[in-house]
Amino acid sequence: MAVAIEQKALASDTVSRVHADYTQTPTRQRLRLDERTDLTIEEAEKLARGRPFELIDGRLVFKYPEVLTQRESASRLTIADAEASAQGSSFELVDGRVTFKMGDRKHSRCQAVLTAKLFNYFEQYPIGQVLPEFSVRLWPENKQNLRTPDVAVFLNENLHAEEKYEIRAPDLAIEIASDDDTVSDVFAKARLCLETGSRVVWLIFPTEKRAMVLTPEEWRWESVELVCPELLPEFKLAVAALFQ
Repeated sequence: MAVAIEQKALASDTVSRVHADYTQTPTRQRLRLDERTDLTIEEAEKLARGRPFELIDGRLVFKYPEVLTQRESASRLTIADAEASAQGSSFELVDGRVTFKMGDRKHSRCQAVLTAKLFNYFEQYPIGQVLPEFSVRLWPENKQNLRTPDVAVFLNENLHAEEKYEIRAPDLAIEIASDDDTVSDVFAKARLCLETGSRVVWLIFPTEKRAMVLTPEEWRWESVELVCPELLPEFKLAVAALFQ
């Protein structure tokens, strides 16, 4: 999902006022508002193109400081630039281009269930950690790339507590497809993880209510139960539990 918003010419009668709560906020913390006041949810989603937002009485409100829009025009951001712009929002940096991650209800529920089940597993079997929205530097020397799997699982021997970002793909990488994700993008993420260190990738498709398990040796659909004996002995998760 790209983050650059196409500029549109506004009708002459468009209301240009903004809420007082926002205009009184210091400039670097003020939320940027789209001037249109008659947007539908569908129109706002298209305009936002992946960036976190709220829709208040038909007005689009982006949920990060407007300093971000000042940096967007930069063709190649560094990780430090993107971090300063994101102000805590989950993002990925692809060849210097920042992309904000925003899941829908189905995406968020799947992520929560997976994280909870894996957390409980590691409480019983302390062999690793589950880290949702944890960014990794797949090319340590490259300052224009940072990837953020929806859920990352690292075995203890591959965790480096002193590092802000791990410099390899998770042992188990989990990506959850949102309705606006393209199939090619989802599978490209899976291939990238497998090529840079992941032993297993799970792709979750909430709309189809099934999952795909990918390893370097095989790709297979799974609609009954997710297991990972090569990494997580005794772990089992019913696929249906992700979509209840």
